[in-house]
Amino acid sequence: MLIRLQSGYHFRRAVPSHIRDIVGKKELWLSLGTNKREVAKPYACAVFAETERLFCSVMHLKTELSEDETFIRDELPEDVRELFDLLIQDYQHRIAELQTQYDHQKLRHSMDSLEQMEKLEKARTLTGKSVHLLERTVTDLKKTKATLPALTDIQSQIKDMKAFLAPKEKPSPLFSEAIKIFLESKDTAVKSTVVKSYERTFKRFLEVCGDKPMRDYTGADVGHFKALMEQLPESYGKQRNDTRTVQEFVADAKKRKLARISGKSVKNHFTKLSGLWKHFLLRDLVDRNVFTGGWQFDTKSKTNRVRWSDSDLKAIAGQPWQFGTISHKTASMIVGIASYTGMRLEEICRLRPQDIQEIQGIPCILVQDHPALKDKPWTEWSAKTEAGRRVVPICTALQDAGLLDLAQRAKNQKRHYLFHDLDFKGQDNKRSAHFQRDFSKFKSRLGIGKSVVFHSFRHNVSTKLRNIHEHGEGGLRESWIDDFLGHESTDKSVGSTVYFDDVDIVNLKKVAESVKYPEYWDIKSLFTSKVKC
Repeated sequence: MLIRLQSGYHFRRAVPSHIRDIVGKKELWLSLGTNKREVAKPYACAVFAETERLFCSVMHLKTELSEDETFIRDELPEDVRELFDLLIQDYQHRIAELQTQYDHQKLRHSMDSLEQMEKLEKARTLTGKSVHLLERTVTDLKKTKATLPALTDIQSQIKDMKAFLAPKEKPSPLFSEAIKIFLESKDTAVKSTVVKSYERTFKRFLEVCGDKPMRDYTGADVGHFKALMEQLPESYGKQRNDTRTVQEFVADAKKRKLARISGKSVKNHFTKLSGLWKHFLLRDLVDRNVFTGGWQFDTKSKTNRVRWSDSDLKAIAGQPWQFGTISHKTASMIVGIASYTGMRLEEICRLRPQDIQEIQGIPCILVQDHPALKDKPWTEWSAKTEAGRRVVPICTALQDAGLLDLAQRAKNQKRHYLFHDLDFKGQDNKRSAHFQRDFSKFKSRLGIGKSVVFHSFRHNVSTKLRNIHEHGEGGLRESWIDDFLGHESTDKSVGSTVYFDDVDIVNLKKVAESVKYPEYWDIKSLFTSKVKC
């Protein structure tokens, strides 16, 4: 496969799985040392032929020696290993010869290009002198009152010569046109929220740097954009209907001395813009990616997130929920589910009656993809990661708190979601938007700091489960915990990735019942109704 990177063209080819142990690599990768496709293409074809020869030779020898698929190189006799080594050394020698051969070709190509450039420069110099002489001739002819056709013919020649001397403009789309092309090229499977985040970034770049051909933007433009974005207030992007420009946001932040946006957020904008530039770089419509090459960002977290302490949990338990749009019962259940399952907030807020099912006699929550409802594309949803699609057994505490009854009522009333008092809000159309805002106000009024947030319940569950030693009483395997929380497993052993690919629901139930809280943490009465004055 011929691949174009910023450093030039490369050859890449996967090694067949049954001979990888012999070759010692999963893939063969070779820099072709050129940015010119006309040079790289025949070079890559020659390398492909040599790799094909190597693979055929290795497979032929392997077949002669053994037909066992579990052919392990290190277990072969020394003389047999030497045979394979000779094949690989021969391949490496042939590749080295090809490199020398094509280095000579590239040198000849460069010399030819230089010769052509010298000829072109001479022609340009001669044309420039000719233009000067012709313009003088026109001036003289005008003095002698020459006929119009003669003047017109000479002036036409001058115009053609000047067109030849003018620098040739390379094609490059306007930024406003480029973003339409780029977004249309995105896979239809890409979430609408992701597309909107790209659109917001592109809008801000247009505000700061203006609309011009992609090739005309420089590092100075990017530096100006970065400097302004780093001055945005911390609250930037949290108000859906705020129509202020970047410059207006920055001016307000300076005037009111507001805290600034994180370096990670600015870096995210750069990543999106870099993706746009890369798309057009591969098509030779820009000269380079101006968003790469050493831009530095302060990505250290401004606030270290920590789990809920016992004192923090006591502080919120039994408190009145002072927000009218979301009931205290809904708030209690959402927090209860998070505290016992470690589920993410949006996962909880999007729960539907059909997501509560019984598996092997155990009530469970199915975290699964949601297709869009008719004429409501924003209702489409998928888990954060592949591991995020999971089965979460419902522990006794949540059953006693009425989660199963809530699901049954929603089903009887033909509601699409469990929590009827939530709605899609915010720029990303999340069902969790209002609750997240209200819960942040709720815990802040109780004196709980910024380092403790709703997501901290996930840390609580993870900490409680991982503190139970695997080999002790009630021990839990790491793979069970990862499956329960929807984490990508940190254990990459064959035993973990193959044999524990589908953890038994009984083991997951054991994980669910291992999350314990003190008596004061009663989900039924976690929050009380709004206090009436």
